[in-house]
Amino acid sequence: MPGLDPVDICLVGTNNFAASHLQSIRTMEREGLARLACAVIRRPGVYAAQVAEFAASGVRVYHSYAEMLAAETGRVELVALPAAIPEHCEATVAALEAGYNVLLEKPPAPVVQQIDQMLEAERGSGKWCAVGFQNQSKGTVRALKRLIGEGKLGAIRRINVMAEWVRDDAYYARNGWAGQIMYQGRYCLDGSACNALAHYLFNALYWASPHWGQAANPVRVRGELYHAHPIPSEDTSAVMVETDTGVEIAYTVTLAGWTNRGPFSRIVGDRGVCDWQFSGDAHVRYGDGTAETLVDDGAREHDEVFRNAIRYLRGVDSELNCPLAMTRSYVVALNGAWESMGKPATIAPEYVTREPRAGGVFTGINGIGDLLDECYAAGKIYSEIGAPWAFQTPWVEVSGYREFTRHFA
Repeated sequence: MPGLDPVDICLVGTNNFAASHLQSIRTMEREGLARLACAVIRRPGVYAAQVAEFAASGVRVYHSYAEMLAAETGRVELVALPAAIPEHCEATVAALEAGYNVLLEKPPAPVVQQIDQMLEAERGSGKWCAVGFQNQSKGTVRALKRLIGEGKLGAIRRINVMAEWVRDDAYYARNGWAGQIMYQGRYCLDGSACNALAHYLFNALYWASPHWGQAANPVRVRGELYHAHPIPSEDTSAVMVETDTGVEIAYTVTLAGWTNRGPFSRIVGDRGVCDWQFSGDAHVRYGDGTAETLVDDGAREHDEVFRNAIRYLRGVDSELNCPLAMTRSYVVALNGAWESMGKPATIAPEYVTREPRAGGVFTGINGIGDLLDECYAAGKIYSEIGAPWAFQTPWVEVSGYREFTRHFA
């Protein structure tokens, strides 16, 4: 993209998903769009090799986030925040109030009062926050959104979502907050719906609105949250959402699967149906017998998140693909599910297989693949199809929802 001045970026962190952010920043550097100006590495002794590599290439290294914010004012234009979920609100507000734009990894916040605080800071600062729900920068997702906005599928009535992923004990040992409801006195709610598979609940809300740049708002939510892994939070979730656009969303996913499948989404309208999957083309079947394929362009959507932020900062793009405000409805849906369920329920051992595999410990819910297939086909959640470990939970009204009220030790 010749002619654009490179954007100076600060990367906060080096491990786990920060590696993906660094990969995208390096791609932007090769394209002449960005410079990694500095990084925050709070444990330099642990990441000594990374500190040395950055120092050798002229990247300024800070051991304190607050120190970086104070020192880099007027130099760094964009703070990349692949931070721990419990830190999202505080870190984002601090950056915005210090005069920085922010690219925040998903989920934006675990509870609605935090995202409202972040939105207030954004409005007051004159800066902006983009959220790394990278699917909103993915070609097939955006093409389907346009198709819905043009009315080609008619009024959207239902969206079903399903994913079966495998995660072993090492996944939950990668940091202190993984699989936690609370961490160091802060909300975390880490789980399938709040982290690994959060994109696909948000996608459904995004497609449930016919308006470009908007997601539908939940009106009522029912949630079922379970765990097969020995963690406090959930690894298997079902969320039923009724939206203000008249769409019913049935979201059923697990991180205690036997194989990696999906995510899959089926969008059902009055005039047609679209079957979308994360990898590959999306297929549309119209009621008149015709069909259309939305071709996957193969672009790395993580890179597109950064490219869009840079282009927006330089006035080339007129909008952020995923601004903070658009993601509030996702947090409301998430919180509604937790209000409905309360503390996640343990799936009884007789329904779970835990065994050593490939140097780790595997956890799988027996028969979960068939249960997910049945949910997906019918647009139902676990209790509705008679999963032996599931139970019904109440609907929760979330119109005007302003505060997550569940409290956990």
